[in-house]
Amino acid sequence: MQDDQLRSSLANAVVRLFRQVNRVHNRLFADVDVSAEQAHILLLLRVYGPMTIGRLQKHLSLSSATLTGAIDRLEAQALVRRLPAPHDGRAFVIESLLPARKLAQLEAIVERADQRCFSVLTASERKELLRLLEKCATHLEDTAAAR
Repeated sequence: MQDDQLRSSLANAVVRLFRQVNRVHNRLFADVDVSAEQAHILLLLRVYGPMTIGRLQKHLSLSSATLTGAIDRLEAQALVRRLPAPHDGRAFVIESLLPARKLAQLEAIVERADQRCFSVLTASERKELLRLLEKCATHLEDTAAAR
């Protein structure tokens, strides 16, 4: 790929940004003994309530192995538990056991990370970036579901 093509590639820019944002997240979340993936699992469970691993996987776009490993580590820390799914004997529902104090810490870290990563943007630019990223993510999810 020629240098100007690489620099003008949106996909390359998003991957580069993801790596940098993920690095910031992992450094900040390390202060409370969870990874960025684990924090996102806990925050999703807080917003949506208990859910199956399959549903978590769709929300997070993580591989099954990565998600299972993160849940195993959260379970070892007594931050989540697996319960049998009521309508599917083969599945498990993941339930958060996150104490309120730790939830407040995670939410504060998300705010700090957003500030650290995106303070260069105005409020309206942040809102527009979020809208555009959501639009692209939804398109890719819909395309993958149609296959």
